[in-house]
Amino acid sequence: MLYQALSHSEGQNLIVGTTGSGKTRLFDLLISQAILRNEAVIIIDPKGDKELCDNARRACEAIGHPERFVYFHPAFPEESARIDPLRNFSRVTEIASRLAALIPSEAGADPFKSFGWQALNNISQALVMTYQRPTLVLLKRFLESGSEKIVVQAVTSYAEKNIEGGRELAANFLNDAGRGSIEKQAKAMARFYVEVIQPKAPSSELEGLLSMSKHDKTHFSKMVANLLPIMNMLTAGDLGELLSPDYGNINDTRIITDNKKIIDNAQVVYTGLDTLTDSTVGSAVGSIMLSDLVAVAGDRYNFGVGNRPVNIFVDEASEIINEPTIQLLNKGRGAKMKMWIATQTIADFETRLGSKEKARQVLGNINNLYALRVIDKESQEFITDNLPKTRLKHVMRTQGLSLDSESPMMFSANTGERLMEEEGEMFPPQLLGMLPNLEYIAKISGGMIVKGRLPILQG
Repeated sequence: MLYQALSHSEGQNLIVGTTGSGKTRLFDLLISQAILRNEAVIIIDPKGDKELCDNARRACEAIGHPERFVYFHPAFPEESARIDPLRNFSRVTEIASRLAALIPSEAGADPFKSFGWQALNNISQALVMTYQRPTLVLLKRFLESGSEKIVVQAVTSYAEKNIEGGRELAANFLNDAGRGSIEKQAKAMARFYVEVIQPKAPSSELEGLLSMSKHDKTHFSKMVANLLPIMNMLTAGDLGELLSPDYGNINDTRIITDNKKIIDNAQVVYTGLDTLTDSTVGSAVGSIMLSDLVAVAGDRYNFGVGNRPVNIFVDEASEIINEPTIQLLNKGRGAKMKMWIATQTIADFETRLGSKEKARQVLGNINNLYALRVIDKESQEFITDNLPKTRLKHVMRTQGLSLDSESPMMFSANTGERLMEEEGEMFPPQLLGMLPNLEYIAKISGGMIVKGRLPILQG
């Protein structure tokens, strides 16, 4: 039954089930099948299920390609691969958009979110201008310590590329500043840009950076107050090396990879987020990984030729779901990205996203629904409400006895049967709470309804 359901499924998928009902075992089966099809597999597991990780590893070994498996886990940095979530971008502005999406916001036009995006974009543009790869560590450094140093580097680099004798002219302005503090050097470079560069080769990127460097520091720190905690989460401790890898450190033998490379090589990456130990940081890591996948999806849309299928499995999705996840659900199919997201109740999405409307956006992009045992009444009703009604047949039996009042000894009797039909529920919602482990109800795209049981594989 499971194979029949999967062969008819297209689009994005939602798995709902209470603890212990079989969600992780369903993931095991789906992941193993995707590995055997030689497709890319990305697993994001907030709770860090060791068995799920080991089963994915064994599936790669079983087909003779153990090198396909990539392991990432903040709790085991010495065993973990290093994954750069900012490596893939076509335009520099994508980096700012990727990180700004992680800023908590309730309003559609949040000034703090917009300001954070602008600050990130200014620094990212400057880093690219100076031939430096934007990383989480570098972005955090310049957000916290100020942009004066990168101003000096960016203006000098831009002048060298666009103004004849630009490096010497920049050096003259720095010498006039007396080679004093970095703040004085930044002011000298700002004057150099206005007097020499702007009339000949103006740059909107440099102007944005110079404007930010002149911004009142107290007001600037207030405006990025929502962004800095996220940057600290993603760069604290061992995460700094795992998510901002040093490509020039030859002494670190841990592999460096990224989502695009993983997909192109049909690899299988297990990302454990360790949210049981640190839910806040784990949630931030999962969110940045999903944001990076959106960027890869956009690149596949724009430039992909013969894109290979990608399977993205997100367990306990309510802990990391964000705006980029909604974009993946909405547009990922065109980039051949199939998502499998698992949760315990529908209300988890509302809690995470902050509104029913956002949760409805998620649910509205789901093509296929797999429901294991579900205890929550609201989730039961959501699952069964869209099931079609059915005609229930039953036999009605009648019998009767009548007496003649004038002749009590005379009587008559009758019996009868009638086949009746009435409209009823195909699967009453209360029965979802009574499903045994590993049994499920599936609603598949195209109107297919399946009641089945997951197979138990023993090796």
